[in-house]
Amino acid sequence: MIIFLCFLSFGLYASETTTTPNDFWIHYKADVSIGEVQATLNRNRLVAQEIESNPFRARVVKTLTPELEEKLKKDIYVAQVSYDHTSLYPDHYYSAFGLTLKQRDRWTTGWVIAVPSILLLFGSSAWDWGRSGAHMGFGNEGWYSQHSYSGGADKFGHMTSHYIETRMTTWLALQAGHDIKSARKIGVYTGAFVGFALEVGDGFSKYRFSTEDLFMDYIGVFSAWLLDTYPALDEFIGIRWQWWPSLEYRDSRNKSKVDVTSDYSGQKVFLSFKAAGVPVLGQNILTRYLTVDFAFFTRGYEPDLTPDDPTDGVKRRYFSAGIGLNLGTLIFDTAPDSTAIRTAGSITKYWIPPNVTHAAIREEL
Repeated sequence: MIIFLCFLSFGLYASETTTTPNDFWIHYKADVSIGEVQATLNRNRLVAQEIESNPFRARVVKTLTPELEEKLKKDIYVAQVSYDHTSLYPDHYYSAFGLTLKQRDRWTTGWVIAVPSILLLFGSSAWDWGRSGAHMGFGNEGWYSQHSYSGGADKFGHMTSHYIETRMTTWLALQAGHDIKSARKIGVYTGAFVGFALEVGDGFSKYRFSTEDLFMDYIGVFSAWLLDTYPALDEFIGIRWQWWPSLEYRDSRNKSKVDVTSDYSGQKVFLSFKAAGVPVLGQNILTRYLTVDFAFFTRGYEPDLTPDDPTDGVKRRYFSAGIGLNLGTLIFDTAPDSTAIRTAGSITKYWIPPNVTHAAIREEL
């Protein structure tokens, strides 16, 4: 079913991106940010097939009615609506952070150095790199096997964390003033490097260097690049992570409170298909905020407070499918011009609170 829906999503995107006489371009005013572009599109129930930045312009595959054109022209961020893709501001440069070109490059260099450094410091503290005197080594963690140490939850955790990291880095590069292509490269290179560096660190610990983890890291990086590159696909597909502290994590015997990433009993990973990304459903208020959610999660694996006791609990892996709420779009629609609202909507695009989805099917694997 998941594979079928994935192919369906690509089919929908391919059908929408076919060049038609109804393609039109929205040219944005000189001082505009990616958030304002997204707000304009969202406010008018539009999904761009292409978005270019510095200067911003977006191509939309939709019939341009006189009413829609008039509505867009009244928007404070829209400079022109046309069938011509020629840029209105060919020499334009804009940074949402107010950075000059030289400051942008310095900021980018600092960010690219700081993010891996912070993550590596966290890894060395949380995962005991080098403390046991271990030499570099490789390990086999058993993929998603029931008998692996996390039941496969860590593999989805690797994918999701690198997906979010790559997308956030891309977004920050855009805000700093990079064009979209450069921002994507910065995001992908940062995500790929961090994934490799973390595995090298694990190689000097009890976890060892895992090619399985690295593979899932790069699946996450690729997914981020794919959805950043194709806005219509991003509007249709969502990868979301849920964490709420488990009983084991909150237990006083758990001494590793700093490492929330290993609280697998409190996590779920969702692959969501959003009605907002389907033109007919996305324009209907009754269906716009619905999602079809598929989830994988484990219970009883980690944290394991009594690892030597075989009777301390049953380890289970689950797959679920159901209907959920697209909080990101719902929050965004309430006040798309508000920076605070856009930020809140962005958070719920990647993190989903408990009880937002209803599992119609829940099967133990």
